[in-house]
Amino acid sequence: MSDEIPQHTKSNSGRWTVVAMFGFAFTMIGLLFAYWEFYTAPFRELQYAIADEYPESSPRVVGGQHKSHKEDFPKILRVVVYVPQKEFNPEKEVEKSESRAADLARLAFKHQDVGEYEQLDIVLLQKVPEGSRRRWTTSKSIEEWKPILQ
Repeated sequence: MSDEIPQHTKSNSGRWTVVAMFGFAFTMIGLLFAYWEFYTAPFRELQYAIADEYPESSPRVVGGQHKSHKEDFPKILRVVVYVPQKEFNPEKEVEKSESRAADLARLAFKHQDVGEYEQLDIVLLQKVPEGSRRRWTTSKSIEEWKPILQ
């Protein structure tokens, strides 16, 4: 009996493993870029308009339907903006929050096709140093917003 260990003449080179790893990484980066592009593209014009109007607001606009496979849930356009702490407290100064929400709704009606949504949500957030965020939310149907904006 022979005690020799069979040696493989062909082996996977470390170079090809590294090339495959880089190829996988670039593919994943490309897929993430494409996903983000398709996810934000429909709302980009509105986000830019909000950012121009309120520079420190970090606007985020999303639209869609929660549990889209069910018909009980409305299609919602949600606008989320940050209010700088020096401006006002969105939880306590409700009239200022409502005014800001009306301004944001005007921008939404101007820069976004709101006809495909049933509801418009406006969320005002405020970061508080070493504390929880302040949050004020309003949610109205598109038809309820129309008389407010005139």
